Amino acid sequence: MFVSSQSRILALACGACAAFALPVAMAGSQDGKAATNASDHRPRVGLVLAGGGAKGGAHVGVLKVLEELQVPVDCIAGTSMGALVGAGYAAGLPAAELETFIRGVDWKAVVGGAGRREMEPVEQKRLAMDASAGVRLGVKNGKVITPSGLANTSAIDDLLRTYVAQARMVPNFDELPIPYRAVATDMVTGKMVVLDHGDLALAMRASMAIPGAFSPVKLDRYILSDGGQVRNIPVDVARETCAEVVIVVNLVEPETPPEKLVEATQLLARSMDVMLQANEIIQLETLTDRDVRIDVEMGDIGTADFTRVPDTIPLGEAAARKVADRLAVYAVPKSEYVAWRKHVTTRQDVEARVADVRFEGLERVNPEYLRTMTTIAPGDKVDIKTISDDALRMSALNDVDSVTYRLEGDAANPTLVWQPQEASVGPNVLSPSLGIHASGGGDMKFVLGAQYIRSWMNDRGGQWISNAQVGYDSLLATSFYQPFDVAQRFFVEPGLFASRTVEDFYVDTERVAEYRFVDIGGDVDLGVNLGRTGQLRVGYVNTRRKADVRTGVSTLPGIDVRIEDADTRDAGIAASAMYDSRDRAVFARHGMAAEVQYVQSDESLGADRDWNRIEGGFRKSIPFGKHAMWASLAGGTHFGDDVLPGDRAFSLGGPRTMPAYQFDELRTREYWLADVNVLWRMVNLSPTRGQALYAGVGLQAAGLYERVDGTPDDEIYSASLSIGGPTPVGTFTLGVGGSPDSWGFWLSLGRPVGTGSILNDGLFR
Repeated sequence: MFVSSQSRILALACGACAAFALPVAMAGSQDGKAATNASDHRPRVGLVLAGGGAKGGAHVGVLKVLEELQVPVDCIAGTSMGALVGAGYAAGLPAAELETFIRGVDWKAVVGGAGRREMEPVEQKRLAMDASAGVRLGVKNGKVITPSGLANTSAIDDLLRTYVAQARMVPNFDELPIPYRAVATDMVTGKMVVLDHGDLALAMRASMAIPGAFSPVKLDRYILSDGGQVRNIPVDVARETCAEVVIVVNLVEPETPPEKLVEATQLLARSMDVMLQANEIIQLETLTDRDVRIDVEMGDIGTADFTRVPDTIPLGEAAARKVADRLAVYAVPKSEYVAWRKHVTTRQDVEARVADVRFEGLERVNPEYLRTMTTIAPGDKVDIKTISDDALRMSALNDVDSVTYRLEGDAANPTLVWQPQEASVGPNVLSPSLGIHASGGGDMKFVLGAQYIRSWMNDRGGQWISNAQVGYDSLLATSFYQPFDVAQRFFVEPGLFASRTVEDFYVDTERVAEYRFVDIGGDVDLGVNLGRTGQLRVGYVNTRRKADVRTGVSTLPGIDVRIEDADTRDAGIAASAMYDSRDRAVFARHGMAAEVQYVQSDESLGADRDWNRIEGGFRKSIPFGKHAMWASLAGGTHFGDDVLPGDRAFSLGGPRTMPAYQFDELRTREYWLADVNVLWRMVNLSPTRGQALYAGVGLQAAGLYERVDGTPDDEIYSASLSIGGPTPVGTFTLGVGGSPDSWGFWLSLGRPVGTGSILNDGLFR
């Protein structure tokens, strides 16, 4: 059931999304309007483009036919996706260029955020592992607040700015090559707002800002959201702008059958359609015999089907050809049309050598830190792509919602002014998480946690980080991450922690006891961030460990003391190295994750016992077609003559190591493990966001040496079958694993539950 619900919620939010991504471009001259009036006998034609998300690509098909028939357009009014396509045409892009642009858009990147994670700082990736749901809430004045929009629109904003780069410099939309209007809704009064001046990219963005899905645009006294709420087909706006006759492009969906109006999410999605249709009918009823209505039948293409945007273009062409005879009434002679097209066509290229670069509007984030993430410096020659790349790098930060810019001063040697918008939920951010694990043995384990981050406590980017968790494993930890330099390459992080873990102990696959360990201590790390993918840490850790038996025998296998008396201190050196280049944290399709951890407890450093251990893990994600394969390796050992205590040994078992066995069933002082998992994509939950339901087949092999329970060294093998995918609270998996002497069944939801080996850490979830 969760697949259907999530799919429709994403369709609602992302479909709005669709509404946003069709950028456009260009700026204009008064000459175009002069050419428009060349035929005094021809009535002024207004083009009205309806909203409709991904369906709006059909508008481009209609424009292609208008150009073939030599029908000039005197003004354009559009809503949402119609505003986006219309703005590009009004700015000077011919239909062929619009089509090339639309077909070339990477919708998975613009709408779904593909590629964004690869631009994130490595410390940001590391912290995200403790917040599996991906929800970021703000804490202000003692209250928890949500973001103003659920979807990150930084890539969309950048796309809009890029393709209307020149037209953004035209302050009055009547001065564009073709006069233009965008329609938005003022969320304060609930009334229509017609945008006729300002930043063209901002006008498009306001017209497509679906409430809840995308943050609204704050402009003057208005809080602007999607115009479809009040005027999805703005016929009256076109008439007021210039039109004596209107050409209306109406995007028609088939009637929704009753069997698809059962679930709450289905009804919620349908309610938006009903709202749009209500105001559409009122506008369409105003059409006269002179006006031309083009009904584009969209079939099964929905508002969120961005990967199918190219399929909508021929639908628009076909619909326009059906009324070609009526459109031809407003055609002009070829020579006149060629002159008009020449005057309104405007290139959007921006090339300049910047005289200076500065930042505006920042209150918390140090502009010098953002400067280290950009490549443009005074004296550099730049184009739109160079500026866009720098904007996207900055907007990949959690501290920044989006980045706009302007070029001011001398056109040949302008000043580049960055205007980052700081995160609406900052600087106090709360990220909740939930984890549930059920096994075939009847065990049910859950954890409920929250991560709190107070960012930018000083100009170097100091962060206070706290994690709290209750349930099967409980944790309370706090630390202060303090970079030494503006670029945040070198840092120190002291911290305190208290944890309680419950672990099972087995002897030859039979559970004999359940122990509780309570650790209280502190640590301090010195570290270095290596670009966006690597991090090294080395430091000192001091932990007091108390243990007691909950059920079963009171003597811990491999330890010569009774568990009631186990009260020890481990202290010494801790070091780690991590690398993360994956495209996404869960169900990655390409990239690599790797981590090595080393701990040495030494009496000379304050410990009660000497021991050391090193463990490493590696996973490579390999795409093939629609599917993927994960290849994982892990291993751990101890050095020297000191025996690794049983309570510090490695433990395998569970869905992320050996699925045929239970958590902690295989407790050993040395091991190696290899795993290959092939994931077949079964159902697309959201094609544009790259989310799918996968079926997995896995093979595992492990070597176990110096077993804590005294079982002889051995190599074991297992296989697994599973299905899994993303949900609003994290990943979902359901699977079964089997080996010659054991089998295991599991269901998990949310963040990983259980510890014991490096593959159970968040990096490999």
